[in-house]
Amino acid sequence: MDFRQTFFDAQGRMSPRNFARGLIVLTGVMVVIQALAVIAGPQANVLQYALVFPYISVFAKRLHDAGQTAWLWLAFLVGWVVVNAVVGGILMQLMVPGAMELSTDLVNAMMAPESVDQAALSAKVEEFARLSAVPNILSFLIASGVTGYVAYSLKSDPRPNRFGPPTTGSRSS
Repeated sequence: MDFRQTFFDAQGRMSPRNFARGLIVLTGVMVVIQALAVIAGPQANVLQYALVFPYISVFAKRLHDAGQTAWLWLAFLVGWVVVNAVVGGILMQLMVPGAMELSTDLVNAMMAPESVDQAALSAKVEEFARLSAVPNILSFLIASGVTGYVAYSLKSDPRPNRFGPPTTGSRSS
């Protein structure tokens, strides 16, 4: 796999197999970043922004292979957000029942910042991040799996299209 072409070039086409490989690599890196954010602090989440274009590139080329415009990636993004939010909410309730009360406390404290001890607020934020880490990572994996499967399942165009020649190993079913 050519990493530069796979992750940093949104032009061309990508077979389902190469798409799956690229998505697995990106998902693995994202999970590492999320775990790092729990260990080192929420500031590590800024590293996620470096993965935006690689995600766009991988999905764009898969959509191109199906003869579609890369702008449909936005539909995948919306689908991912919805699945992640629903699954995350369910998992949070099932795995960490006390996290919702803590979340409510944090929102209330942020609405009236002048009457809140900043050290106590910071401690609550860290506790909430620690409690919600596993449900957040699981919901991320489930949402990525669902949207990745949908993109993987797109029918490949067996003939050359405006995005390039057919990919080797294309599934045309």
